[in-house]
Amino acid sequence: MVPLLLSLGFGIGIYLLYEGLTNPRPVVERRGLRPVEEFLVRAGLGDVSPRGFVLFSLGSGLVGALLAQAFLGWGTASFFAFALGIVAPFLYYVRRHDRRRAATQRALVEAMAQLRDSLATGFSVQEGMVALARNGPQALRPAFATLARETRLLGFAPALAAMRERLADPVFDVVAASLLLNDRLGGRNVSQVLDRLAHATRAQLRVQEELRSLQARNVLSARIVAAVPLLLLVVIRNLNPGYLAVFDDWAGQLLLLGCLGSIALGYLAMLWITRLPDEPRVLR
Repeated sequence: MVPLLLSLGFGIGIYLLYEGLTNPRPVVERRGLRPVEEFLVRAGLGDVSPRGFVLFSLGSGLVGALLAQAFLGWGTASFFAFALGIVAPFLYYVRRHDRRRAATQRALVEAMAQLRDSLATGFSVQEGMVALARNGPQALRPAFATLARETRLLGFAPALAAMRERLADPVFDVVAASLLLNDRLGGRNVSQVLDRLAHATRAQLRVQEELRSLQARNVLSARIVAAVPLLLLVVIRNLNPGYLAVFDDWAGQLLLLGCLGSIALGYLAMLWITRLPDEPRVLR
């Protein structure tokens, strides 16, 4: 009986091994993390995983809570500092994301103009991409150099799709779609498409720069309004702790929590009101 069971187990193991090697399970895309990954890429954190970013945010919150406990000694303030420390990296990289997106799109406009000129002089799209790796906008030269290298190894379409995922920019999504369509079907109008797209993007960037200048003033005002009460609280707590003894009992802690929460909500509301509309990705 035992040899039979061993033989059956061995046979089932060989069968499962064969099935695993010949029919691998399809890779399930983590759609829930896809927006987080795109956000990190466009913020300049392409090498950081969503898990690593969450752990960094938790560490930032823990440091904020320890500092608040050292300077204020209130559990409510420490909890608020912990929450603020968790949100602070995200808010910082949101601003950095917007700046990098604007810089990338300005560089893409220049790159499209150079590629259009290269096509007008008789170069192919692949040759124009190689030229951009040498003489293109400084911010995008590494990306175009990687594109040229991957084109030699994988082909133009897979290399362009990989660059589209690395940049994660809606403007380059349209450029990539136009170049892929031209590569598959051929045509002589790709230079005209690039020229019109460059003009439209340049006009859009001018409008965004004007809006961003107005947004910067409103954000600065929101930061000043939110920071002044917090700084006064820390200064008074260290100079004259008895003056704020009303916050020591549980009722005072609830009152303090309400005050800090109203400051945080007001600051986030001002950021939400002054935010610029985000451009959705054209291709996924």
